[in-house]
Amino acid sequence: MAKDRFLAQGVTHTKRQRGAQSQKNQKNQRSQKSRMRSHGSDGSDSDGVGDVSDLEHQYEDASDAMSSADEFLETPAEKRLRLAKDYIGRVQASTQLAAGAIDAEQIDRDLIAERLTSDANERSGRWSRQIARNFAYTIDEPRVTRVLRYGHALPPTCVALTPDARFVYSGGKDGALVKWDRVEGKKLHVFRALKKKRPDHNVGHCDEILAVAVSSDGRFVASGGRDRRIHVWSVSEDRHLGVFHQHKDAVTGLAFRRHTNHLYSCSLDRMVKLWNIDELGYMDTLFGHQDGAVAIDALQREQAVTVGCRDKTVRLWKIADDAQLVFRAGAATDQHRITKALASAPDMQPSEPNPRVASALTAHETTLRTLAGADAEFTEDCVDCITMIDEETFVSGGDSGALCLWSVQKKKPVFIHHLSHGIVPADTTGPYDAPPRPCWISAVAAVPFTDLFFSASSDGCIRMWRVRAGKTPGFDLVNVIAVNGFVNALSVRELVPEDPMSNIRDVVVAAAVGQEPRLGRWSKVSARNVIKLFTLRAVPPTSVQ
Repeated sequence: MAKDRFLAQGVTHTKRQRGAQSQKNQKNQRSQKSRMRSHGSDGSDSDGVGDVSDLEHQYEDASDAMSSADEFLETPAEKRLRLAKDYIGRVQASTQLAAGAIDAEQIDRDLIAERLTSDANERSGRWSRQIARNFAYTIDEPRVTRVLRYGHALPPTCVALTPDARFVYSGGKDGALVKWDRVEGKKLHVFRALKKKRPDHNVGHCDEILAVAVSSDGRFVASGGRDRRIHVWSVSEDRHLGVFHQHKDAVTGLAFRRHTNHLYSCSLDRMVKLWNIDELGYMDTLFGHQDGAVAIDALQREQAVTVGCRDKTVRLWKIADDAQLVFRAGAATDQHRITKALASAPDMQPSEPNPRVASALTAHETTLRTLAGADAEFTEDCVDCITMIDEETFVSGGDSGALCLWSVQKKKPVFIHHLSHGIVPADTTGPYDAPPRPCWISAVAAVPFTDLFFSASSDGCIRMWRVRAGKTPGFDLVNVIAVNGFVNALSVRELVPEDPMSNIRDVVVAAAVGQEPRLGRWSKVSARNVIKLFTLRAVPPTSVQ
């Protein structure tokens, strides 16, 4: 037994010696390679070194030849350090001026740190950039507005901007999908509606278009409508690529997953479907809604958020886990909540009030006081729109006029802004007296991973909101844009600045404005059926006169 223990100890000691010897050999190889890099490929010193380009050319082949050996000898800690240095180098390169490279000592280290923090937060799914304060000035609509006319014979129902905001796609109740040039304001192409009896009716819509979406790489555009079909088009070639027939009722929402060509769709058949646009194939179907799903949104994670119209639920679909989170909507605006909103009204006043914002807040407070005296109550019977602030926060709107802020941590809204777009006054001119009712929230859209989002209704304006930072959830009114008509859809994109070192980015807002609401004809206003574009210039608060 003693001899066996001695032999076992001897074997262990031999293994340790072999490990130490292998580490010593690796160190010798590294030192030899470092001497080769410092003295030249022939191993001897050279007085005529040459310029920097000669050195880069001299060591380029040697580094490529030894890359596999270096990767084999590299420890995990050294690999993480090398990847971190490469990433910081790419960030530095992206923050250089377009005119040419600048010296490394002139690079703003705070900017690089902010960029790294922003990228880390975006990968983790949390919003971090605070840009809403850059749009708190008084907006001059004639200077920032471009109207795209003569595209739709009937009210437009959906709109989508390409990632670079170069092109705009819009769909309407006339069944036409129109491609616009945002910069020149011209109509580039029209995919007209087709009749069902035509043999080529599968290469276009034959009924109202209700949803449109553009892929994050700007290559594909998808459209869906009441004909229960989803059509896929090429952005660069303006041609039809394919069609999906699997939905059994009207397709009401489309959303592409960021950095992929995976498409999510929702329909009045209560199903959510997944598609692979690269292969033009069907992937999966998700069940859960008890009523038609009318809106959908997604960011970069493998998940999507939808709203069921009259089942009064918001559902977050975790596709990779084959699970869903159900959030209960149906916010009620009763006397208790109206009194609570009146008590918090002074806290919502901005420190430096914009005249339009101050007027809107005053009108909102007056509306609350009027309803408090009339003993009014409104209940949310339909949730109509949804947008994601980040991977864990989203905003919904419905027929009660309330904007609800949601978090994945709670099943109920963490914040509710009641009667966000005011009320429609009582109508006593008709045969029946119509009581006052809230303005239906018809569209919401956000700049992803920032504190800025937009909401719209038929009250004649688009409202801009700022999500509060810190532990207290909520949002406040930032600005107001005048728009006449039903705003059936919104699309928002950030413009890439000319100076890559600048974090100040302008925002483009596209609005589908019509005479009627998107999903029906129960109301009608006097307005033009147009697409309106608003190019909002980002102005830091210190720059506002």
